[in-house]
Amino acid sequence: MTTMTSLELKAALLESRLAQSGDSSATSPFEFKTSTMPASLADIVLAVAEHLEHGGQVYGLASHCQALNIHPELSQTFWRLSQLIRNQGVMWLLLADWANRRSGPPSQAYAAQQQVVQALCQPHLQCLDPALVDDAGRLFDRLLSAYGNANWDHTEPKRFLSALGKRFA
Repeated sequence: MTTMTSLELKAALLESRLAQSGDSSATSPFEFKTSTMPASLADIVLAVAEHLEHGGQVYGLASHCQALNIHPELSQTFWRLSQLIRNQGVMWLLLADWANRRSGPPSQAYAAQQQVVQALCQPHLQCLDPALVDDAGRLFDRLLSAYGNANWDHTEPKRFLSALGKRFA
């Protein structure tokens, strides 16, 4: 009777699982596969808050968030925002602040989370020109307000019409 090393055993188990699943497209068991679901606005808020909470600075936000799968609407929004702002970290900060300020589920836990995120973002936002923050907010309102924070499904028309009302007010 021959004994297998742990590495050989793991390889044999993995081979067996691949054969059972019928996945012939997998070339390597360690192949990196990106998520097919884009990160929600809530996911982005949490990623930014996590970075800032652990002492990260705004200039590191872009590299911290680069692993997130970005929705095409957000990609287009960032392209337009790049006409106003050159620093990608500032873009992520402004997006997180805007999404955090939107109304969410009426619960104490959500309100507490909003306050924590606001407290983490506020010192960095104070370093920015208030007009720039307002311009970015208007851009987000115009391009992203039709989407909810939890996913990229369109929200009820009421929110969209509210955003339109703000734009023309």
